[in-house]
Amino acid sequence: MLHTLFSFRSAVSSATLLCFAALACSDSTPVSQQDKDLAALRQAVAGFHDLSAAEASGYTTVVGDPSDGHTCLSDPSGAMGIHYLKAALVNDTVVVTQPELMIYEPQQDGSMQFVGVEYIIPYSIHGADQPAPVLFGVEFSKNDHFGLWGLHAWVGRSNPSGMFAMWNPNVSCQFAPPT
Repeated sequence: MLHTLFSFRSAVSSATLLCFAALACSDSTPVSQQDKDLAALRQAVAGFHDLSAAEASGYTTVVGDPSDGHTCLSDPSGAMGIHYLKAALVNDTVVVTQPELMIYEPQQDGSMQFVGVEYIIPYSIHGADQPAPVLFGVEFSKNDHFGLWGLHAWVGRSNPSGMFAMWNPNVSCQFAPPT
């Protein structure tokens, strides 16, 4: 009995020391809400890295530029890629794990590579004269060209311009099909 008690006390003491050591060695930097939300988003869209899975889930409307019809959106400061919209998600709210658009970069072999997502609220739902919607602690940008508020999250392709920047210089429309 004494041996058992001693072993139990030794085990408790060892476990306590290990806990303190683990705490001392752990990164004490708290995880921000933005980091938690981005992790939840990455998990939610992991299956949509395959375009066919996104299409099967309802991301079927390819968005074209209203002025020229191009579907792969680019700018001198970078590109966005081709946006696939799930129209059923377009309403007056945005949910971190349910982006309205999945974004893909056309590849030379004709495949599409997932690069990010976009959240949108049309002006017809949330007027252009209203305060900007906020998600991830970041204000949406006004996009008068499309008549909506939008926020990109580059969770599939790193963006040197920033996680939530509109254009990504690491994305290209070089292999986009002609419109």
